[in-house]
Amino acid sequence: MYSNKIKKNNSLRGQAAISLNDNSFKARHLKGQAAMEYLMTYGWAILVIVIVLAALWFLSGQFFKPPENCLFSQPGLSCGDTKPTIFNEGGVVKVSIQMFNQQGQNVKVHQVLCTNAAIGDVKRNWGTKFVSDLNVPAGGSVKFLTGSDSPTVDCISKPGTPSTPVSIAVGGDFRGQFVVWYNFDNDVDQSVWRQASAAITGSVREK
Repeated sequence: MYSNKIKKNNSLRGQAAISLNDNSFKARHLKGQAAMEYLMTYGWAILVIVIVLAALWFLSGQFFKPPENCLFSQPGLSCGDTKPTIFNEGGVVKVSIQMFNQQGQNVKVHQVLCTNAAIGDVKRNWGTKFVSDLNVPAGGSVKFLTGSDSPTVDCISKPGTPSTPVSIAVGGDFRGQFVVWYNFDNDVDQSVWRQASAAITGSVREK
């Protein structure tokens, strides 16, 4: 009788131990499963974030490139709907624009300048290009292009003899000014030149 009681107690203890071990195994299993679910959930989220950031980095060059734009600050002069052409020739940045005269009277252009310096620093003696008193009739336009029949306008960053040219590789961004010195035909003192400037932005192309 006593022996059977001992055997029964031992059996109950064994079952309790097995049950305890089984519960412990289940707890560890649930913890492992929860950890895996946690890693999977946040792992996918992190992967999505990485992909989005990579896509933004890849496309940022397109999104943040300056648009091709030419805008005169003075009324009466404009680039019309024509976008500027900014290109690299021999390592030097040059610009081509078409300037429209909507002043209501003839304009005589004396000098032009392309520069990436601040407009407040620009002076008439900056080594600008003379254009031989180019006449632009009221309602007409003039093209500043490369070629034998039109003025070629190099861009400079500093004046001097020689001046310092702007050097930007093809595909780079240019932000600068196209400056024009001119007179109206009816200006009393033709030696006092008027000044107009257009903000120029765009990507540098290959000629």
